Amino acid sequence: MRALVERHQPEFRDAARQSAPTIQAPTPIVEGDPGLSKGGGQRRARCETVLRLHGEGLSIKAIARHLGASRNSVRLWVRSGAFVPYRRAPEPSRLDRHRSFIEERWQDGQRNSAALYRDLQALGFDGGYDIVRRWARRQRMQVRSLSARIPSTRRITRWLASDSAHLSPDDRRFIEILRTIAPKLSDAAEHVRGFHEILSHGEPADLEPWLAAAAPTDLHGFVAGLRQDQDAVRAAIAEPWSNGPVEGQVNRLKLIERSMYGRAGFDLLRQRVLQAA
Repeated sequence: MRALVERHQPEFRDAARQSAPTIQAPTPIVEGDPGLSKGGGQRRARCETVLRLHGEGLSIKAIARHLGASRNSVRLWVRSGAFVPYRRAPEPSRLDRHRSFIEERWQDGQRNSAALYRDLQALGFDGGYDIVRRWARRQRMQVRSLSARIPSTRRITRWLASDSAHLSPDDRRFIEILRTIAPKLSDAAEHVRGFHEILSHGEPADLEPWLAAAAPTDLHGFVAGLRQDQDAVRAAIAEPWSNGPVEGQVNRLKLIERSMYGRAGFDLLRQRVLQAA
């Protein structure tokens, strides 16, 4: 299953981008408001006072009269529910009229600031190199931020194979989006869960219908391997025996051998095992 999941790296990036929380735009600032013309610390204290008074049941009109602020300012603070610092609107840039070109070059894989600057100069860009360098740096920061939000392949495999009701809301949203944009992976995950249920319930009769249903999916290689030794697979489903104890002993032998850096012969290894027993 994990090898199958690793084939869908582009879908992981798309799902992480779509499942990222939406950043709301800051609340607009009313110019000329005496309550907003002071320092940031005073604005924060005034906003907290507004929210506290509103929580106590005072109306917007009463709060504005008590603080000497305009009703619009009090209304904006109440609607936002938290202090929103002032952010200056972005100023026009000489790069704006070439933005579609530089974004296309970036998507094509050109990530060198100097090369992007030379391409822009050929189009008539009259701005400085620092403008292009800062733009490229912001793009790299966004890429790193997105990469940090992409879960590991092992974790995605576990999420797909488990019940979504047991996942956190953010993880569930990621898996739901991934299932939508990667339907083949979603179908394979459902069949994997079905095979796990067959193993858990011990019903060999359900194996053949499952093989027929899973054969057209991306699990066709796994299905072909099961059909080559179908009798052993049926016995593994029906019988209560497990090779877990054998694998445990093999793992113990390997651990003892590695503790001696692989230099011990059979006689010394045998003595170590018997002494531990």
